[in-house]
Amino acid sequence: MDIKKILFRTNSIDVEKALPDALVLCGKDGKIQWVNDAAAEIFETSKMHLLTSNIADFIENPMNLIYNSIAMHRPIITKFTGKEAYFDMTVKEIDEGFVLDFRDAVPPAPPVQTEDVDTVNREKNNFLIKLANDFKAPIQSIVGFSQAMADGLGGEMSEQQEKYIRIINKNSTDLMYFVGKLLELSQTESCLSKAENKTFDVSSLVSSVVRFNEQLFKGKDVKISISQDENFKKTISSDENILKNILQDLLEVILKAVDMGDIDIHLSNPAEEFIASKNLAPAQYTLISLSSTSLLLSENDLECMFDPYKIVDSNNRKNVLRAIVLASVKNLVQSLNGNVWVESKILKNTSFNVLIPS
Repeated sequence: MDIKKILFRTNSIDVEKALPDALVLCGKDGKIQWVNDAAAEIFETSKMHLLTSNIADFIENPMNLIYNSIAMHRPIITKFTGKEAYFDMTVKEIDEGFVLDFRDAVPPAPPVQTEDVDTVNREKNNFLIKLANDFKAPIQSIVGFSQAMADGLGGEMSEQQEKYIRIINKNSTDLMYFVGKLLELSQTESCLSKAENKTFDVSSLVSSVVRFNEQLFKGKDVKISISQDENFKKTISSDENILKNILQDLLEVILKAVDMGDIDIHLSNPAEEFIASKNLAPAQYTLISLSSTSLLLSENDLECMFDPYKIVDSNNRKNVLRAIVLASVKNLVQSLNGNVWVESKILKNTSFNVLIPS
């Protein structure tokens, strides 16, 4: 076999010198047909031994890696069997099989100490919370003074100046909301929201949250209704303030996304089989579902719904604020030993579901 013809379709180049460090030619079945001296060195065996072997004897899952490298048109990290040795493998497919080019040893990443990472994250979040006023105070000044100027307290303004002031006021108000929700997420991630259970009427709590948000849907063609199962147990033992924050955030998410339609808040006590399906300990639970007929979500929306860290790197980045709010909701629900999830039914509705022990 003339390897120079296979690789270059010419006899005029010295393959040993022209190509990178380690080369292996193997057939479609993985049987090694040719190697150079550098390949024998990195595999730590003789060329004769290599020529009587299969590439699977030296590399973990070789054929999967080979086809992945071809499909992605780039090198792929390869681990040698039985030892902590890593190399970048580039693959060229030819009629006779595959030319494998190994180079640039890649050292394995050091093991991540989970406890250390958790500690750093908590310290970072505590740092942000302590600086909350330093973040908010300048923005509050911009919001306040721009609103005062828009109301005419700073004197007469031209139409153009008034337009600019209102833009400043709107954007600074949006920024204030964003910073507030970001700090709220930091607080929930720092495990600072400790549940303090007491007995209260959950139906009354839901009604008070709806009344508090009347300004958000005032002027919109939105109707909010509250319903419950016939034998629903209104009195529960949980943290009323945490649950109030959860419902407030979920209702805000819906109201900021819709201008019309119906929002139904339904309360129920699900059966034991349903509780088991959510991997929760057997107990009495309260399920609160907030459904909107106008908020319809795609699979892409649902993928990173509760994860702002993933959504910021996705094509769905415009919804990062929603993901921040929902991440806080998830953390708060978990502090109540509950579960939260979202369901979207095509051409029907989207529902946010909160399941907590009663």
